[in-house]
Amino acid sequence: MATTHTTITKKATRNTKTTDDLVVEIDAIGASGEGLARVGRRRVSVPLTIPGERVRVQLERAHEGHAAATLIEVLRPSPHRVSARCAHFAPGAGPACGGCSWQHIAYPEQLRLKTDLLLRLIRSAVPDAPAPRPMLVATSLDNPWQYRHKVHFVFGAVDRRQHDLAMGHYARGSRRIVAISECPVHDDRGNAIAFAVRDACRAARAGRTLKSVAVRVGSGTSETMATLVVTETGEKPLRAATKALLSGDAAPTSLHLNVHPKGDAFIFGRETRQLAGPARMREDVEGISFLISSTAFFQTNVRAAALLVQLVLDAVPDHATVLDLYAGAGLFALPLAHRGHRVVAIEENRAAVADGIASRDLNRIPEDRCRFIAAPVERALVNARGADVVVLDPPREGCERPVLKAIFSTIAPPLALYVSCNPEALARDLAIITTHGYTVAAIQPVDMFPHTAHIEAVVVLASEGIRKQASGSRHQEAGMG
Repeated sequence: MATTHTTITKKATRNTKTTDDLVVEIDAIGASGEGLARVGRRRVSVPLTIPGERVRVQLERAHEGHAAATLIEVLRPSPHRVSARCAHFAPGAGPACGGCSWQHIAYPEQLRLKTDLLLRLIRSAVPDAPAPRPMLVATSLDNPWQYRHKVHFVFGAVDRRQHDLAMGHYARGSRRIVAISECPVHDDRGNAIAFAVRDACRAARAGRTLKSVAVRVGSGTSETMATLVVTETGEKPLRAATKALLSGDAAPTSLHLNVHPKGDAFIFGRETRQLAGPARMREDVEGISFLISSTAFFQTNVRAAALLVQLVLDAVPDHATVLDLYAGAGLFALPLAHRGHRVVAIEENRAAVADGIASRDLNRIPEDRCRFIAAPVERALVNARGADVVVLDPPREGCERPVLKAIFSTIAPPLALYVSCNPEALARDLAIITTHGYTVAAIQPVDMFPHTAHIEAVVVLASEGIRKQASGSRHQEAGMG
């Protein structure tokens, strides 16, 4: 239920007003989900605000044409402002958790803001693009919680005593750890396992080498998998902690130990040891059983991933041959092959390819029906043959220009499906793709991560010659017309 009370952040308790304090009107949402206001010729980004609000802010950083500000006080709240469910979203003291950015916005309004943002970004690049279809959701509108089937927490010492262990997320805009006691966007089973890991490590005083814990819980199965990430192995307290975990009520189906001594931004290192249970976890999506390794990428929100799979299945014509690029472990390739299409899946990550092949064999899909190629897409496309449909699911940064040219100028499929997790990169790539004689036939957003500004979308791209076919009855039945 929307609230009407004034919201004040911690900075408002100063009861002082600096020369940098300003009152501004929030009139839009930025690509990262922050509210935007205008001060003179500058755009000012203000996290935790909603369009239509009048707020007091403090300017923090200023660049040419843009500035960042911290919210001090909401003077006129939006009717869509709600109280955050999680106590760590905007606590009264201490830093706020950076895991979510939109818990202050009512969920239906989140969906509207995301759809509007997607339209604005795409139309800025392709002015004649159609409006996105209404956003699909994998949860109910009144309960958009517990959707993350992959749980990840980082570890740190509360103080200099290394056994005094904190587990949580990074604070918003920093690398400081916020110790958490709840996380309502996680599946409860994943939270239970993660907290059991923390408690076992605390009891064994095993915090010296711990970096993080990743837990995956099945959406279509009852299987669970936990992976402890450490800087080094051989710590005796850690062995005692894992033994206690496996004998407890929250023991995962499988437990793995990953060694990652570097201080980079990657979650996992190269070496992983299987401590208990099977090497891979089974997950079921749209009639296919996937086998997932402990450090491999698989969609965090499995129910939303199933929506993406169904959209792709519905958009691919019968008997079409398919080239699946950035294929991962075969999220799209395997269901397409199972339905009867011949698919070539290209993926650079060899661990993901190994998972895809294992899943293909588990589902008894013939190798000639779904062939995996372990190679960078840009290199594999040199030898790629023609295909009726190209499925394109690039990383967050989108595609390089040579890849787009090879797909849409050399291979030139009649139909392409671009699955995007970044609307800014999507808009940039669509501007290039449409110069090769392709039309944006349909745009279907999917809400993969409620309470964040993250937007997933499936875009249907048709060559000019089959524009009518691409926007016809098949896509209307798929909810993409």
